[in-house]
Amino acid sequence: MKKELTLGTPAVPAPRISVADKLRELFNKVLPQECQIKTARDAWYISAAFCACATFIFPPAVLALVYCVMQAKKGGSQ
Repeated sequence: MKKELTLGTPAVPAPRISVADKLRELFNKVLPQECQIKTARDAWYISAAFCACATFIFPPAVLALVYCVMQAKKGGSQ
């Protein structure tokens, strides 16, 4: 049996980066060191703040605000 000679390196899969990770990186570039998002709990509190702002435009966002605060108090799940 002949073995075929292959040149180059085998394909390496790219790491899976979710949208949440990309947004976290973006926010961390903009925010000062003491305000950066380090844990899931931090992310839930940021989401709660966004929902609080959104209630002025879309009042049912209060439900999302309550959900985000409950998740943050639980510790958040990733």
